[in-house]
Amino acid sequence: MVGESSNSLERHPVTTKVGVVSLGCSKNTVDTENMLGLLSQSGYQMVSDEREADVLLVNTCSFIDEAQRESIRTILDLGTLSKKLIVTGCLVQRHKGDLLAELPEVDAVIGTSEFHKIVDVVGRVQSGERFAMVQDKAQAPVSVILPRLLTTIGPSAYLKISEGCDHACTFCIIPQLRGRYASRPMDTIIDEAKMLTEGGVKEIVLIAEDTTRYGQEKGGGFQFPRLLERLSDEVPGAEWIRVLYAYPNYMSDELLTTMARLPKVVPYVDMPLQHTHPDILKAMRRPRHEPVDELIHRMRDLHPNLVIRTTFITGFPTETEEHHAHMLESVRTLKLDHVGAFSYSPQTGTPGATMKPAVPKRERDSRRNAVMREQQAVSLAIHQSLVGKVLPMLVEGVETDTGRLVGRTHRDAPEIDGTTFATSLWPVFAGEIVPVRITGAEAYDLHGEVVTP
Repeated sequence: MVGESSNSLERHPVTTKVGVVSLGCSKNTVDTENMLGLLSQSGYQMVSDEREADVLLVNTCSFIDEAQRESIRTILDLGTLSKKLIVTGCLVQRHKGDLLAELPEVDAVIGTSEFHKIVDVVGRVQSGERFAMVQDKAQAPVSVILPRLLTTIGPSAYLKISEGCDHACTFCIIPQLRGRYASRPMDTIIDEAKMLTEGGVKEIVLIAEDTTRYGQEKGGGFQFPRLLERLSDEVPGAEWIRVLYAYPNYMSDELLTTMARLPKVVPYVDMPLQHTHPDILKAMRRPRHEPVDELIHRMRDLHPNLVIRTTFITGFPTETEEHHAHMLESVRTLKLDHVGAFSYSPQTGTPGATMKPAVPKRERDSRRNAVMREQQAVSLAIHQSLVGKVLPMLVEGVETDTGRLVGRTHRDAPEIDGTTFATSLWPVFAGEIVPVRITGAEAYDLHGEVVTP
């Protein structure tokens, strides 16, 4: 890779400017940051204004139809700037070389397994080549630490612990785009966490298509509890460690008790359930686990302070009014801290796309809105119960017009949950974790004041 970078620099001056647009999930964000890190390390200059760039890079998403449409719109918009244009990510992996034939604005397309070759790709494009670089079966590298140029705002960073997915959910195309599940070596993850914290990161957010399955495919059992222990013990700069994208069937007693006894692992988990009714979970081909209500009660028994976020899909084929009512009742009674609901989006190439009977889009959207109305009331009640309590808050910045601190308590993950706004009688800086007494609550955001030392 170093040789490829030096060859590119011999052909092109170090003043070559690169602009980037990253779409989609946090896994895409990390890939983008790796590409920017490689380019920056090789002498390319990153710019935020696409009009100033010599080369434009778009990292695309293809999870649902709207994500595909957004990716295509972005490509077409950037194509009007008459710059060298490189497209990578899930949209490319899905359509492979077809994108190059359909989009004359694009100079190169590279799949989800090739992002680490970006320096050579930019060099070839600058030399006038037009090409596709896409493997038939995706599998990104897992055993190396690539440089990263962080794009996230604030003192938090995502850390990928695996690539790919082996689950065969009938609504999802990700395994076709990202390949088989492959855990990164534990030492590699620890080393990258140290690199991030040495650069000022205070919160490590662990991500994967399925974090809880970490290590299992290697034959040594589930290693996620051990990974949490090592991160807590061996990365002194990590003050918060947060778990996203956990699967309910792997939410073991060992994992829950490990999370509960490690102070650095914040009492929070993002666990996509997708539905609550066993009939629909079976139709979705979700991994089997105990009934949803029993699962949540067990989690809270073993980790009483745990904040639980989940996502639901409404209007999946075969979903009836009874199934939908089951979900609404679960939202009301389980009182999960954070819920996101999405209308089902049929994906070509997945079993769900041809399942019958289909639910009309208007009904899918109506059911989604009903779930969110129920959850908004639940979220507001939970937040109102926090008024008067003191919670730790990770400061991300200061509002220029009001002087209020902006950040998040341990209850909120970056980018997907709410914000906490707090006043302070003395200077507080981004990256600090300070105690905040909650004085006001909304459905999604909190208000407070920093407690006097």
